[in-house]
Amino acid sequence: MIVIFTLGFDVKFQLRSLVKRTKDVEKVVIVGEFNDARAKNALEALVNFLGTINVPHETIGVNLHDFQDMVVKVARYLLSNPEKEFLANLSGGMRSLTLAVLSAFLLTGVDAEVEIETEDFATVYTFRVKDISPLSTPLTKDHIEVLKAIYEGFNSTGSIQQKSWNTVNYNLEKAK
Repeated sequence: MIVIFTLGFDVKFQLRSLVKRTKDVEKVVIVGEFNDARAKNALEALVNFLGTINVPHETIGVNLHDFQDMVVKVARYLLSNPEKEFLANLSGGMRSLTLAVLSAFLLTGVDAEVEIETEDFATVYTFRVKDISPLSTPLTKDHIEVLKAIYEGFNSTGSIQQKSWNTVNYNLEKAK
């Protein structure tokens, strides 16, 4: 698997992610702007750690104030690695950077596991890019009725079906 890290001034999230899955990592791609001394230090620390665990790396230097530049550079990398499995750790760096990397995945249609760790280390959120991609087919009235029923607290297929049936009957009576 190729792990893509967004990087700011600290490597704590990246190290924690690597420690959990070192044996599965084929390569690490580090995305960030490395002009600031703090960013350079973070990059050096992460590269040194990768050297100790023998994981190759690549960097994608971006301009944090040019969203399009960030998206295009990451998208090019994704598209140049077809058939690869990706993990995107978006816990580090500026919000614009994390959003740009996620946007690159969405715009290219490349799936990945995404992980985001909270600042206090209490929770790691994970999801697949495909799970947040736009639907390929529009929702029908039936889909919307089922979603409404779930929102209203109906939590079994029988209760959702009954709720939907009652709604249909009510609408038919109202139409008369």
